[in-house]
Amino acid sequence: MLFEPPIDLLVNVAGNRYAVAAIVGARAKTLINKIPTMLNGSANIAIDYAANELLRGDVVGANSK
Repeated sequence: MLFEPPIDLLVNVAGNRYAVAAIVGARAKTLINKIPTMLNGSANIAIDYAANELLRGDVVGANSK
C-alpha cells in the first residue's frame, strides 16, 4: 500500500486518481522491465519509486496538469 507520498498530493499533480494509477502503474512496469537489479524484483519498490517520480515531476501523463 502506498503511504508516501500521500495520494492527495499525487492527485494534485496528475489531476485525478485514475491518472495517478495509470501513470504510476505504467512507470512501475517500465522500471521493473528496464532496471530489475535496482528494484530487487519488488513491485512495491517500483511503485514507490514511480510515485515519487510523479510527485517530483520527473514523469508525467498525457492528462497531467
